[in-house]
Amino acid sequence: MFFAKLHPLLVHLPVGLLVSGAVFELYGRIRGDETAATAGWFNIRLGFVCAVAVMVVGFLGVMSLEFSEKSKPFLSKHLLYACSTGILFMLALIAGRFKSKVWARWLYCLLIFFGLWTVLSTGFYGGELVHGFGIATLQPVD
Repeated sequence: MFFAKLHPLLVHLPVGLLVSGAVFELYGRIRGDETAATAGWFNIRLGFVCAVAVMVVGFLGVMSLEFSEKSKPFLSKHLLYACSTGILFMLALIAGRFKSKVWARWLYCLLIFFGLWTVLSTGFYGGELVHGFGIATLQPVD
């Protein structure tokens, strides 16, 4: 139960870093602002490292909880989007190593755009689990 309660506390840092990083990076690429793009690149790298740690804590937390039938679809979508977020940002960081090539820049931007969508979806379903179903709280919601 410890990890289940810890995960919602820790998750806000990587979410904020990944969202701001994706927004800064996309803005910097579209507007030609290298400072914003560099800040985005930094935030995405740091956010990815933090996200991996928070995902481990989340998986450990899931193993210590029981879920109602109503909450299981939300849990499965939360896990699906969390894994997708990790994979998309990992691929984006790999593609970012080849930014000198045009195809890699386009792939990188596409990956962080979809990564932005998956991290927001992960947060939505995670928020529903905590606030809608009372998962890992003192008083579960029926």
